[in-house]
Amino acid sequence: MKALAVNFEIVGPSDELMAIRQKRGEVVSRMTLGQLVAELTGTYLQPEAPEAVEPEWDPVDSRRICFRMHTRMALQPEDYERVVAGLKELVALRNELVHHFLERFDIWSEAGCHDGSAYLDSGMTKVDGHYAELRQWAITMDQACSAMGAFMGSPAYTDLLFDGIYPDGTVDWPNCGIVRHLRAAQTAVAISGWADLGQVIERMNLMHPEQTLRRYGCTTWRQLLHESKQFKIRRDQGSAERPGRTEFQSLTKPLQSSNTN
Repeated sequence: MKALAVNFEIVGPSDELMAIRQKRGEVVSRMTLGQLVAELTGTYLQPEAPEAVEPEWDPVDSRRICFRMHTRMALQPEDYERVVAGLKELVALRNELVHHFLERFDIWSEAGCHDGSAYLDSGMTKVDGHYAELRQWAITMDQACSAMGAFMGSPAYTDLLFDGIYPDGTVDWPNCGIVRHLRAAQTAVAISGWADLGQVIERMNLMHPEQTLRRYGCTTWRQLLHESKQFKIRRDQGSAERPGRTEFQSLTKPLQSSNTN
């Protein structure tokens, strides 16, 4: 239970996560069984809701890379009540054994010893059942963490984290990498708020060659501008002295810095 309480959630700047986890372990190591049950109930253990709502999270320092990782075990309401009742039973059993066993049984008599032994055997059966269930929870958490670690070490995670490309190929267009760089390029070359697409393409190919159209499921830059729905587009027909060109501008105000938090 202490391992579950330490590992089910960790939040903080990426360079402090190990220290945060160590401090959390020190706090949990001093918890009683009753405190552990209270700590896990409603946090790691939760009744399954029809529409789970992810709690809002606003990192304290937006200038640093921060992570929030949590695991949950969502149970049907009846299973949740059963599990919570079982954990409370375990706490009650522990308290009975530690504080009241010698008061309850006269171990100086043969009959009292038989009764006490039978009670301990019954208690051990309950402990074994709870231990097997808790052990399976810990194994499942380890498997989930291993799966997450494998995903975080994959190119798919890098695409998601830095460029807003989800594993299923969908794109978080307002925040994706190529849109961020297009906004920055527009700011650099725009005249009266409108940027020449040809100039921007040259700039993108030079400065961000990794931001290819294919990664975002597009074949042309005009298609990407339309698909993203983040830009206004217009066609300058040009003149006898000047060829026509496609121009665009962002629907949102470009950020002053292209750094990614």
